[in-house]
Amino acid sequence: MEPVYEELILPASLDADGGAAFAEMVEMTNAVTADVVGRDDLAYEPAGELAQLDGERNAIRILLARVAGRIVGRALVLAPLEAGSETADVEVDVLPQVRNAGIGSALLAWGEEVAAALGRTALHCWPFSRPALAGEEVIVPPTGAGAIPAADAGARFLTARGWRLAQVYRISRIDLHAAREATAAAGARAREASTGYELLTWAGSTPPPYRNDLAALYGRMLIDAPMSDLAIDEEEWDAERLEAYERRAADGGVVLVTAVARHRESGRIVAFSSASLPLDRRRPAEQGDTLVHGEHRGHRLGMLVKVGLHDEIARVSPGTQAVITYNAEEN
Repeated sequence: MEPVYEELILPASLDADGGAAFAEMVEMTNAVTADVVGRDDLAYEPAGELAQLDGERNAIRILLARVAGRIVGRALVLAPLEAGSETADVEVDVLPQVRNAGIGSALLAWGEEVAAALGRTALHCWPFSRPALAGEEVIVPPTGAGAIPAADAGARFLTARGWRLAQVYRISRIDLHAAREATAAAGARAREASTGYELLTWAGSTPPPYRNDLAALYGRMLIDAPMSDLAIDEEEWDAERLEAYERRAADGGVVLVTAVARHRESGRIVAFSSASLPLDRRRPAEQGDTLVHGEHRGHRLGMLVKVGLHDEIARVSPGTQAVITYNAEEN
């Protein structure tokens, strides 16, 4: 049966027009990811995923592919609307059982055309890949850090269409209960090295006195984090944007947990780490950003806020067993 393609307008909520299709699309992408990684730890919840798509600061376009009425693939284009932005994310997912029928090619071509029409010259895609096996042919990024199997379906699909591998991210998982003693020991070492700093934690929205400092650190993430040779658009963050981000998370049923380091002498927030707790607390929390301001590195503040974050997660959500994190291999 021939696929049918339809554009999905980002719905206002899961109860609004298009909400059911959006939820089905998210479940489809979860199935694609689980097929690669072999477990559903990385699954997104439709409400949380919808809430995180900021249609005010990004141009967002979605194309669905259906076979016999069922969503079997999608392309998502997300292009930041900051002045001078040159990049766009183009994500394509197709269920394994309907691949090699031209669906992925059609979706990717549409995504590339949409991005070009928006004036974007650098496109990014972040497919999941299995680890390479010993002796297997691999593709290595320009950083020389990490590799993916050349036979990986996503790698073959993209490289055959002119895309190149720029960076590899490692996905790591920590069992909070099993690591309790090691985490406590690491926290003790961090506190010993960071006597000029105070650890603060909270769940939900950021207290007003800390919003400007935290927003400034969020704005440095894409500048300070290792990004290989990828073209990167800087993001402008202020207290208003931070509040909007936290409000969208709450609207989607996601609880944000944050740990920060406050410099005692200046009173400024100089390091942070954040995570999100899904609606289903049996699922892992997802580690978000972690950053230490360059002027305050060398005091184990990264470890201080990471340990503080894990302790706050355990306090807020005792049923959360694990945390998932993503790190550039060269980091």
